[in-house]
This record gives sequence, C-alpha cells and structure tokens, in this order.
Amino acid sequence: MFGVSSPRRWVSALMLALLAVTLVGMIGCGEKEVVDPYVFDSLRRITRGDTLSAGFLFEINAPEFEYVRGNTAIVREGNLLEFLVGEDLENNYRNLAGTLLGVKKTFSPQPTHFVIQRIKRNSVVEADSLPAPEHYVLPRLLRAGAVDLETPGAPLPELGWKTKDIKAARSTFLPENEGDDLRPVQTGIEKFVYVPRHDLADSVKANPSPEDYAWYAVFPESALEIVDVTPGADWMLHLMLDKDLPLIGSFSLLSLNDKYQERKIEHEGLGHVVGTMKINWFKYGNTFIEGSKRED
Repeated sequence: MFGVSSPRRWVSALMLALLAVTLVGMIGCGEKEVVDPYVFDSLRRITRGDTLSAGFLFEINAPEFEYVRGNTAIVREGNLLEFLVGEDLENNYRNLAGTLLGVKKTFSPQPTHFVIQRIKRNSVVEADSLPAPEHYVLPRLLRAGAVDLETPGAPLPELGWKTKDIKAARSTFLPENEGDDLRPVQTGIEKFVYVPRHDLADSVKANPSPEDYAWYAVFPESALEIVDVTPGADWMLHLMLDKDLPLIGSFSLLSLNDKYQERKIEHEGLGHVVGTMKINWFKYGNTFIEGSKRED
C-alpha cells in the first residue's frame, strides 16, 4: 500500500530540503530587526538630557496634568513642571491615564516642550504617527538675567478714579514727556478678571464674541484694562485665574482717562475703569513669564 522510494529519489529530496533551509536562512539574515524609535525613561531624566534618543523620541508614563487649556498642558513629575502638546488635549487628557506616551522633545518654538506622537495602552499601540497640532500657544519664559529685579515698587493698586488721584498717578506712573520710556513698577495684583470689555455697546454686551473680552486689573477704587497681552501670557493668565493666584511682577501704565464723566461710571465687576496698562513680566512659581512683546 505504501510505495517505497528509490535511493536516487531520496537523495534528490534531501538536496531540495537542504536548499530550502539555506534559502530561508538567507532571507532571514536579510531582514532588519525592528527597533522601537521611542526610548523609555522618566520625564525628569529626559528633561535634564540624561537620556539620549535619535530624533529626540521618548516614551514616558502618562504624567500628572497640572493644567490644560486648548492643545497645551503643563504636566508634573514631583516638583518638575513641563509643557506637553497634543491635538484637543483639553478634551482628551483624562483618557490618557495609565497609558505610555510616545513624545518628541521639541525646541522650537520656545520653551522646550513635548509633542504627543504615540499612545500605547496595555502594550498595544492605540494611536501612532499623531501630527502636532496646527495651532498651540506657549508662554515665553524669561531668564532671571533678562528680568530687572531692581525695578522699583509702587502702590499701583491704590490708584483712585477722582481727578486729584489721576493727576497724582500721571506724575507717578506715566512718562514725563511724550516719547520717553515707560515707567515699570513692581507690585502685586490680587484681583484680575477676564470679562467683556467695559466700553462695549449694549447690543454687543448681550452676546459678546471671544474678541470682545479683555483682561482687567481690579483695584479697590479703580480698574485698568490690561492690553498688549501675548497669546502665551494670555494662556498663563487663565491658569493663574483658574488657580486663584495673585499676579506678581512688573507693570507699566500706558494711559489714564482724562474724561471725568467716563471715569465716574461704575461697571459691574470692575468699578471705575481709569486707563490701560501692560504686563512686562509676571511670576509663576520660580519662573518669569513675558507678559507683552518687548521693544528691544
């Protein structure tokens, strides 16, 4: 029932088998080992530059989110805070708990930050090759050497709205002559708000758009509109407001309203708006944040 192979046929079969094994071996040797481009380590070591990776690609445990707005977040590892960027992060960051994040360490725009490119959950890649958001904002961080800590202090929050107060403030806070440099002062502002502009028409106040909002420093007897705020500073001001932190830094008065009839109007939540100011820089922890574009 079973045929018996001849010696010649057996040798031929053996040679074919050996040739097949050789070919498989040769093919196997030609294949490159797949190497994960993301190097795993702690956020702290990656931030300090202790870990190297081609293309600055790293994998980290999903960090603790300190604050998230839009596509930008501040994340925490112990006392270390870093910026993390991802598309629609504000609405999705809670879903990242327990995952491993593949991130790219990015140096431009400043400051150094991390962009999410891969999400891995339970050893399975859930999303890969994620593009960086088309739009995201980062505050500009200033080195201590770029900040004039010798800027004199002044009681800006004591600014009043009556005529005698405005005259005194003009000589104290505004440049002596037109074209002179602004006078920076260091102070602390306990209350600042983000509300619809005080001078909007009633028809606009009923349904304000995002462009109709402005920042205000609110003092016991007056308020100043904060202008020239950079997008990054605006992001940080929302953080400070949400965390109920005071605004401590350097400020410059830009203008005072000479019209008594306008100054005497009390606006809800603001009181008497008497002029405009700009933020030169303010502090968040031990970091200095640029508030407005510098002219230098």
